[in-house]
This record gives sequence, C-alpha cells and structure tokens, in this order.
Amino acid sequence: MLNIDKNSAVPVYEQIYRQLKEQIIDGELPSGSRLSATRTLAADYHISRNTVLTAYQQLESEGFIYSKVGSGFYVEDLPEIDNSAARETIQSETEDEDHDVRYDFRYGNIEPNIYGTRSFRKALKDALSELELKTSLSDSDPRGYLSLRQALAEHLLKVRGVVASVDQIIITCGHHYSLKMISEFFPREEYRFIMEEPGHQDTREVFLSTGYHIDPIRLDENGIQVNRLSRTRKALAYVTPSHQFPLGYILPFSRRIKLLEWAQETDSYIIEDDYDSELRYKERPIPSLHSLDRNDRVIYLGSFSKSLSPDLRISYIVFPRKMKIEQLAVHPLLNSSSPALIQLTLEKYLRSGEYLKRINQVRNSFRRKHNLIIDFLKKNYPEQIKIYGSGGGTHFILELDTKMSQKQLIERFKKNDVGVYPTKGFWADQSQSHENRIMIGYAGIPEDQIEEYLERLKTVIDEVLC
Repeated sequence: MLNIDKNSAVPVYEQIYRQLKEQIIDGELPSGSRLSATRTLAADYHISRNTVLTAYQQLESEGFIYSKVGSGFYVEDLPEIDNSAARETIQSETEDEDHDVRYDFRYGNIEPNIYGTRSFRKALKDALSELELKTSLSDSDPRGYLSLRQALAEHLLKVRGVVASVDQIIITCGHHYSLKMISEFFPREEYRFIMEEPGHQDTREVFLSTGYHIDPIRLDENGIQVNRLSRTRKALAYVTPSHQFPLGYILPFSRRIKLLEWAQETDSYIIEDDYDSELRYKERPIPSLHSLDRNDRVIYLGSFSKSLSPDLRISYIVFPRKMKIEQLAVHPLLNSSSPALIQLTLEKYLRSGEYLKRINQVRNSFRRKHNLIIDFLKKNYPEQIKIYGSGGGTHFILELDTKMSQKQLIERFKKNDVGVYPTKGFWADQSQSHENRIMIGYAGIPEDQIEEYLERLKTVIDEVLC
C-alpha cells in the first residue's frame, strides 16, 4: 500500500520510489517478491504508467530490484540491512522536508498565487467546457496536445527567438521527467555528459541514475569555460547560459558562439535549460542560445514552474529538427503524462494573452522583493557579505563572513524560525564548495510581509557575524 499525495512538492515518481525503497529495506517486500505491474499500479492510483516506470527504473539502477523480460520487476536478493539506521535516515529526510518555519526563504515557492486570478480560472473553465463536449476520452498524442504545442511554439518564437515546429516539441510532466527522457534518448555508451560546476544537483542525479559518467566543468565569472571542452567529442553539455544555476552568471555572446561551434565540430548536443529567462530585473531578458543555433545542436528545456506554479508539473522540450521524434514514439518514456485538463488550460491561457500579463506581473513583484532584500543586505552588511546571482530569477547565494559550517548556519537560522537552504549539493566535488554560503529564495514571500522577514533575517545574521 502506497500513500500518494498528488499535491505534494515531491514528484509522484519520487514518492513511489521512496516508499518502495523503505518497504524493501524494512523487509516488507522480501527478496524475490514481485512488484505490482506498472499498468496495475498506475490504474490503482490514477497516475501515469510512465511515472511508475520512472520510479521502478530508479530502484533498479540503485540495485534494489531487477527486471525480467515479459515478467516484471522483482526485489533483489539483498544482504541483511540495519533497518533501524536506514529507517532513521529516511525519517530524518522526511522530517527535514516537512519542517515548518515562519520565515521561509525557500527556493521554488511563488507568490502571487495563480489560482486566485480570474484569468486562469476562466482558462480552466474553458478547458473543462471543451472536454465536456467530447463523446469519449482517450490518451492524447504522447508528445502532448497539439493545440498546446502550437500555442507554445508561437510563444517561444515571440519571447525567446526559438524557431520550432510542433513536431519538435514534447510536453512533459516536469523538469525531472524532461531530463530523464533526454537521458534515455541518447545512448550512454556513445555520449558523455558534461555540466557546469557548480550546477543543478537534480540534473546530475538524473544522469548518474541512468548510467552516465559526469564531466563537471568549472566556471569563472563569465560562466562555463568553453575552452575546457575542446578535447571532448560526442557529448551532451547541460548549461544554463541566461542565468547560471546557482551562481547567476550570464554566458557572454562570444562564449555562446564558441559553445555552438564546439557542438558542431564534435558531433555533440547542448541542453539549454532556460529555467527562468523571463525574470530579469535590470536589463531585458537574455536571448536564448537556441536562437543563435544554425546547426541544429541545441535541445531547449523550459517550464511553467517559475512563472505560474511549481505544482502544475508541466515542462517542455524542443528537440533538434534532425531528431525524428515520431521514430521515438515507441519509447516508453515518450508520453507527456500531463492531464488533458491542465494542457488545455495552458493552451487557452497562452492564446488569451494573459500569460504575458502574468509574466509582467510576477516580474514586477519579484523585482520589488529582489531589490528590497539586496538593498537591505548591502546597506546593513557592506563588508561582511557577498551576494552571487542577483539581478534576476528567484534566488541568490549569500556568503557570510563566518567560520561556521553550512550545517551549523542552517540550524542557527532554523532555531530562529528562518528557513535558508544548503548549496553544497550543487558541487560534484563538495570539497570545492564553500561552507559559509547559503541559498536565499524570495519569490514565495508575501510582499506585505517582506519587512518582517528582513528584520528576522537580520537578527540571525547579526548573531552569526558577531
């Protein structure tokens, strides 16, 4: 029996993975026992079969289960496990995630709430009306609803300069799923995987879990050092050129051209994660790398999480034209897995022009929060802090002049009812990370409470720096 919370910030596939892993460790699922068929489990919990398959594949990659062709998945014959220690680890992870603090600077939260707007509710109502007229319901195109892909293609051309046909676009059920799909489409035996150092730890974990070797490339103040790629051939290079995650660097035009030239010369592909490109506060949004690509070498990733809501779980991939997506239709991961209602709602919302209004609204709101926080910190701590990644997005990295470890820092903030978050996981080589850095997210802070948040933040920083 699984407990699936579809409203949780934890993806459904990860909930399944964690719970089954715990059951295996606790002995509830003994060695040799057969797991429920993916179709059966999906039907029982009204979720996508591919969501279940992703959870099973993660368990298989970690050696907890194995598959038999035509038979299903079975629990591996595992050595005796110290159940109490394992259970304690799982519980501590859960408790840490569920810890509530009054002043939460969590990255990923968003305020204002999209569900409270008349325009989004109208789009939802219109989508419901369209579905009501259908005589029967069935699985949509595995690439996602055609009408949404058409609206998205028009939007991307207008705001990001991305030229793409609907046949190049795939709608997915979240950023993790997009990465997982790409990792499965490119044979790991033929391609190396390159990413920025530091970089998004979830991206690293997805590709590690599917068997890729990771080549981290260190950054300088201009982003990824492209000259270090010169000897690497046939690779996937994951980059965040318009707002490097997590340090916020912008890849200069000259390096963008060199990166594209490298991809062409070495038969490689660039995965451009354009995760928050619309959120610039001092200058216009930075043009996408895809808009400069003339050789069909960029795989473009986008999401609605930073502009609408993280729980919509809708992202998208724009594949190069040379990749014949229809030939991949038999792949089990090629399934948008996103509810028809949500896809149609987004299509209505995009076409109405309300999405662009929403972008302007959140950009202005986030800009005000960003400026208030940055100005406050610089005014109060002109010599004792450093800030990385300001000027855009929904987060920045704060470096404090202290000898405390990152764990001690976070605990000190938490004791004062303030939530700040670790950065060490962004480094593949954590010995190169900085203990005195923490992540500050601000998009979810109510504007009318920001002064209260800042005063509490100051109280703790004063304690840390004294």
